[in-house]
Amino acid sequence: MNICIFDTETTSLDKPFCYNIGYVIVDSASRMVLEKRDFVVEQVWHNLPLFSSAYYADKREIYVSAMRKHETIMDKYGYICRQMARDFKKYEVRHAYAYNSPFDEKVFNYNCDWYKCNNPFDEVEIHDIRGFAIASLVDDDYKRFCTKNGLFTESGNYSTTAEDMYRYITDNVLFIEDHTALSDSLIEMKILFACDDMDLTKDIACPRSVERKIIRPFKVVKDNEVVYETECSSILFQKSKATIRLKS
Repeated sequence: MNICIFDTETTSLDKPFCYNIGYVIVDSASRMVLEKRDFVVEQVWHNLPLFSSAYYADKREIYVSAMRKHETIMDKYGYICRQMARDFKKYEVRHAYAYNSPFDEKVFNYNCDWYKCNNPFDEVEIHDIRGFAIASLVDDDYKRFCTKNGLFTESGNYSTTAEDMYRYITDNVLFIEDHTALSDSLIEMKILFACDDMDLTKDIACPRSVERKIIRPFKVVKDNEVVYETECSSILFQKSKATIRLKS
């Protein structure tokens, strides 16, 4: 079947005005790219205060260069949605994929409502690549890779970002994600196809994080004498002191 892998870049998380949409349409059997498009949303691009509020606003020059080379097209949000819908119809796309897709789905719902236009995903089912990746790729080897290269979340769990997943499947820890929509869609496509023997039409439950347990020594000391000593891998003890001192 032909599928779509897509990504969006937005000004914020709460009010995600979209300024960049990129997608590829691929034959899932041959993995041949049939269509590749990258758009800058005109309404946000020309609203400099709004665009400047984006986390990746410093990438503006990248888009300027891409538009000069005609690699990226600037158009109104409604036209972009109509072009996506035409491509979906042309290639008979019924399934689409994005990394952390609930956010990208929220982006289209929010912007289609704001601009009063039809949502191209109304008849296309969206799936989360992250769910497939965690189910297929996160094993002991992946955890060793994360441990070796320090790829952890702020809370100390194993990182499962698209950037770190791509680092793993390419064995290139120096890879840095562009955080532009088409480029990110292409790496997410490679992550998706690295998930072997997966039914891509069925969603997989996606955990919020992949827990990392660290075995640490734990001591109870009374009057400068160790009265109890063990090892603990509990998340609770990871966030507490490794030694408890009791007073007489």
